[in-house]
This record gives sequence, structure tokens and C-alpha cells, in this order.
Amino acid sequence: MKNKFLPLLAFGLLATFAVSAQGIQFQKGSWAEIKTKAKAENKYIFVDAYTTWCGPCKWQSKKVFPQKEVGDFFNKNFVAFKMDMEKGEGVAFAKKYKVRSYPSLVYFNPKGKIVHKTVGAYPAKKLLNQANRALNPETQLYPLKRRFEKGEKSQGFLKNYVAALADVSEDFAKPAEMYLNQMGKTHWTTTEGWEFIKTYVRKSSAPIFGYVMKNQSVFAKAVGGLEKLGKKEVDKYIIGVLKDDIQRVARSKDKNRLAAFKNKLKAFGKKADQYIAKVEYMFYAHDKEEAPKYASKYFDNYCNSALEFDKVAWQFHQKYDDPQQLEKALKWAEKSVQLMKGFFNMGTQAHLLFKLKRYQEAKKVTEEAIVLTKKADKDIKGWAEKTKVYLEKLLKRIDAKL
Repeated sequence: MKNKFLPLLAFGLLATFAVSAQGIQFQKGSWAEIKTKAKAENKYIFVDAYTTWCGPCKWQSKKVFPQKEVGDFFNKNFVAFKMDMEKGEGVAFAKKYKVRSYPSLVYFNPKGKIVHKTVGAYPAKKLLNQANRALNPETQLYPLKRRFEKGEKSQGFLKNYVAALADVSEDFAKPAEMYLNQMGKTHWTTTEGWEFIKTYVRKSSAPIFGYVMKNQSVFAKAVGGLEKLGKKEVDKYIIGVLKDDIQRVARSKDKNRLAAFKNKLKAFGKKADQYIAKVEYMFYAHDKEEAPKYASKYFDNYCNSALEFDKVAWQFHQKYDDPQQLEKALKWAEKSVQLMKGFFNMGTQAHLLFKLKRYQEAKKVTEEAIVLTKKADKDIKGWAEKTKVYLEKLLKRIDAKL
């Protein structure tokens, strides 16, 4: 008797095949076989160099590689291959092609010669952009390296070379400076110049960073349309560059290193005062005796971040019982709420009011914070629910005092 379920089974198999066929089709076989296949088909090779413990590798494999748009492009242009860098042929591959970060996406021409590499997991749009760069000799990393070593220094070439180096996390400071010097100072405040500076001048030791520091108002007027908006953008850039330096100095607990860094910043003039205040605060943040002085200097004069205000207010709540310090922390918590009202910073405010024995005010703020936890967006719902539990416990403590 004819099985009435066979058509359904066939449809299911076809559907399964369609799903599995969507996305990048990674080939099986040895590395030698992959190179032979690519040469025969005159295709570039794309290697996903991964490890089993790498979280970004798993994310990219699960969320990006299966996308239809990604699969269509890669299947048309590449022979794709996955290789575990800690097993089998992957160990020798990693050594030969200097794969040290994961995932590394390595590209070869049809003859099996390496032409391009990027480091990190990318969303689909950026991955496709990188793959296009890997197919273009004008933007391929390794040919660009050879041209630079031979002395090529044209502006368009340098721009492509800097972008390629950045994608593989290699030092691009020298060619970036060469590119900007060719561009000329008058063009640094143009959209093209500023975007390049923001993206590629990322060391505080770079002369061009020093120029931005000393001419912040000029850049603010040029890049923001309105000077206020421009100042915010320039400040964000400067803090981003200084952040690593500030954190390294703060963690060192070396007062000589702190003094040297402050002197370096002072060379930038009055504009550097806020960054000096920031590094001093971070350096002394865990020193119970010194922290209040340096926290006041930074938070009373320069900080404009709701999250930073909330963080320091909570730290003071945890560390101090002195009403003077708690009042100071309460002021910062209130500033945080003014800048960005949320259940998290209202919770900090409520705890400080309770510790200051201002129970009626604490009750009012706690109840309002609980209401906000119930209105939280779904992407922070878990955090909101945990906070709600703590706030309800605080409310019981407040009621016991009233």
C-alpha cells in the first residue's frame, strides 16, 4: 500500500535541506584539498579560524554565517572552510599565519596565497564589507603591507592601509599620521578629517591628539554644527583616547607615575584640568581618607554622566557613615536622577536617604523607583525585577522606622 506520509516526509526533507543550504556552506576535507578545490574553481578561500571556547566565534557561527545574504555572497565568491586553531592542521595554520586572536577570518587568493585577515566577530553588514575588501587588491592587507614597505605613500593608499591594519588590530599609528599630515591641518576639522581622527588617532602620545587637545573649541565649532553638540563629541573622543591611560595609571597605585601623567596632561593647558581631576579621582577612589577630596573635585566640577554619578554615590553609601559624606553622595545621586531618571539611581538615592534617617523622603523615592521597575523595557526586565526585590526589602525597613 502506498504510504500517505511519504509526500510529507519528502517535503520535510526538502525544507530541512533548504534551511541547511541557507548561509555559508563550509566545505569538509583537508587544508590541501580546500586549496585544490579553490584553484580548480578559481575562487578565493575564506577560513574561519576559531577555538571551541571562543564566545564571539560561537555567536558569529550561530547568528551571522547562516544569514541568506551572507551565504549568497560567500558561496558565490569563496570556498569556505572552518578550522579549529587548537586541533589537527589548525595548530600549524595558526603558527604559519600568526593567528593569535579569535575569531580570525583569513582570506587567500585562488592560488592559496594569503591576502587579507581580520580579527573579531562582525555583524552581517560589516562582514560583507570586509569580504569585499578581501576580494579587492587595492584594499587587501598583505599586498598593502608590501607596497608600504616599498615606499608607497599616496593619500588614497595610506587610507586603505590604515583601515586594513585596524581590522587586524595591528599598529596603524605611523601611516595614520602620514595620511593626516598629507591632508593638512586645515582639513582636519572637515567631516572626512574628523571621522578619520576619531577612528584612527587613538593614542595620547600622538602629536595629532595633542593638537586636538589644544584646539578643542575649534573642533567643537566645526564638527558639531552647534558648538555645544561639537563639544560633547570632542569630549567623548578625548576621554575615549585617555581612558586606557587613565585606567593604567589609576591601577598602578604608583604616585610617581600619577605625577608624570598629570605633567603630561598639563602640557595641553587649562583644557586638561578635567582629565587631571578624573585620573586623580580614579587613583584615590579606594583610599577612604583621600577619596572624598578627589571625588568632590571631579564630580562637583566636571562630571556630566548619570551612570558615573550613580556609581560614586553608591560607593559612598557603602563606605561611609559620616553624614557629611553621605550628604555629598546624596547630591550626586540626585544629579544622576536629574540627568537620567531610572529605578537604579532612584534606588541609590533612596538608600542614602534611609541612611541619613530621612525616612519619609526615602519612602517616597523608593515607592517611585518600584513603579519604574514595573515599567522597564523587556531588555532590562531581569535587572529591573532583581532591583525591585531589593527596593521592597528597603521599603519594609523604612516602614519599620516610621
